[in-house]
Amino acid sequence: MSTAWMTIERFENWQVDAKNDFAFFGLSGRYSRRAAEIAKGDLVFTYVSSAISAFADVREVKEAGLKTMRRQTYYSSFAFYFSTNPVLVLPELKWLPIKEVASELDFTRGRKDYRSLLYTSIRKLAEHDGNFLLQRMQQNMPAVESGEKSGRKVQ
Repeated sequence: MSTAWMTIERFENWQVDAKNDFAFFGLSGRYSRRAAEIAKGDLVFTYVSSAISAFADVREVKEAGLKTMRRQTYYSSFAFYFSTNPVLVLPELKWLPIKEVASELDFTRGRKDYRSLLYTSIRKLAEHDGNFLLQRMQQNMPAVESGEKSGRKVQ
């Protein structure tokens, strides 16, 4: 697997990403050094905060490098973005709550309170965490039934 990353954003900004077909992820300049490590083909797991506290989608990085945000579409002001393609987008009712997986993730395992770990907008994940999250999110993909609003798996 490529390097796995976790991005953290508010629900309102996730909705902006959805309207833009998950084509990019905006970041403030504060995270530019960390984000400079992101490479083409890396997987990005999106965690939605805002009292939701769940993983919503997986994106693949289209090209390395941050670009300057020329037109603001987010509710927060972001100076930079990196380009992405959606890999797996769960319907909101199937989002994966962090409480269900915290005991299995390297960065949260053994902690009673891991909220402080979720304040930063981007973090590199251990290979185990990336593989585990991908597997669990794939399990949350609903079978497509008539009339059901389903997520999408792109590949």
